Amino acid sequence: MPSATASGADAGGANGSAKHREHNQGNQERKYTVEQKAAVLRIRRCQPTAFYDILGIEAVKTTCSEADIKKAYRKQSLLTHPDKNGHEHADEAFKMVSRAFGVLGDKEKREKFDRYGTDPDSRFESARAQAGNPFSGFGGGRAAGGGPGAGFGGGNMWEEEMSPEEMFQRFFGGGFGGPFGGFDTGPQFVFNLGGNRGFRVHQMGGAGPRRRPREAAAGPQRETSGWDTLVSLLPIIFLFLFPLLTSIFSGSETQSAVPKMMFETGEPPYTHHRRTPKYHVDYYINPQDVPGWTDHMFKQLDRQAEVKFTNELRFKCESEMRQRQDLYDNAQGWFYQDPDKMRVARAYEMHSCKRMQKMGLSTR
Repeated sequence: MPSATASGADAGGANGSAKHREHNQGNQERKYTVEQKAAVLRIRRCQPTAFYDILGIEAVKTTCSEADIKKAYRKQSLLTHPDKNGHEHADEAFKMVSRAFGVLGDKEKREKFDRYGTDPDSRFESARAQAGNPFSGFGGGRAAGGGPGAGFGGGNMWEEEMSPEEMFQRFFGGGFGGPFGGFDTGPQFVFNLGGNRGFRVHQMGGAGPRRRPREAAAGPQRETSGWDTLVSLLPIIFLFLFPLLTSIFSGSETQSAVPKMMFETGEPPYTHHRRTPKYHVDYYINPQDVPGWTDHMFKQLDRQAEVKFTNELRFKCESEMRQRQDLYDNAQGWFYQDPDKMRVARAYEMHSCKRMQKMGLSTR
C-alpha cells in the first residue's frame, strides 16, 4: 500500500508537470512579427491623447480625410489585435488605437480635438479648454463624455456602448471570428455624427442600412412638403444666384484686373519679365495685357504674383506629402514590410516642399 500511494503521488506529480509544460508551451505559441512588435512599442510611446500619432498619420493630420483615418485604423488595429499579436502589451496598444479612432472617426469630436488639443470626452479637459467661451456648451446636447448627449450626436458610442473589440468587429463587418478569420458582410454598423439636429448614417458592411430603434418606435413620420423643401434649398439658391446677378449688373467691371502670368520661364506672348519683391520669383506676362500701367500698378501685380506662386507651391507640396504617405502605406503591407517599396518611398523626391523650405516657408 505505501508503495502504491507513492506511485500514485509520483504519477500525480508527473501529470502536474506535464500540464505545467503544456501551459508554458501555450504561452510560447503567442508569437508576433518584428513589424507587430514595432507597432506596439511605437504606440505605447505615444501620449494617450496623441490620437493622430497613435494612428500613424501625424505628418498629414491637417489634410487627412475620413477615408484616410479609416485606412489608418484598419492598418493599426490589424497589427495590434491581441488575437493575432502575441506581444504582452498588444492589448494596451489595441485599446489606444480604438480610442484614437473613436475620437478622430467622429467629425464633431475631431473638430474639438483639433481646436483644443485635449480629449473631447474628458469633462475636466473640455471644460478647461472651453472656459473662455460661455456659449460653447450649446452646440450639441450635454458636455462631452457626460452621458446620453455626448459622443456621436446622442450617445457615446465608443465608451458607453461599445468596447474596442466590438468596434473592431463592426468596422470589419461583424464577421471577425478567431485569429483574423472570416471577414464577412454581416450586420451593418449604423451610427450618428453631429449634433441633436439631423444626423448622418455611416454603414460599414452589410447589404443595406437599417432603421435605428428610436425611428422604428416613433412610427411613420410626417412627409416633407414642397414648401419645406424650398425653404431648405433657399441658402443654396442664394449662393448661386448672388454671383450671377452681381456679374450681370456690374458688366465689364467683373473682369479680373490681374493678367495671366507664367513663372520661372516665359514664352511668347508672355515676354514681359517681372520679379516678386520678397522671394525674387521670376514671372512673365503678356505686354498687351498691361497697356498704360503705372509703376504703382506693377508693384501691386508683383505682390499678387508672389501670393499666387506661394499658394501653388504649397498645393504641390501637400500633394507630394500625400503621395509619399501613400508609398509608405503600400510598403508597410498588412503584416510584412516590402523592402523594395520602402526604398522607393524613402527615395521619393519632394521638390516643391524643398523649395518652400529653401524660401523659409512652413510646409504645415
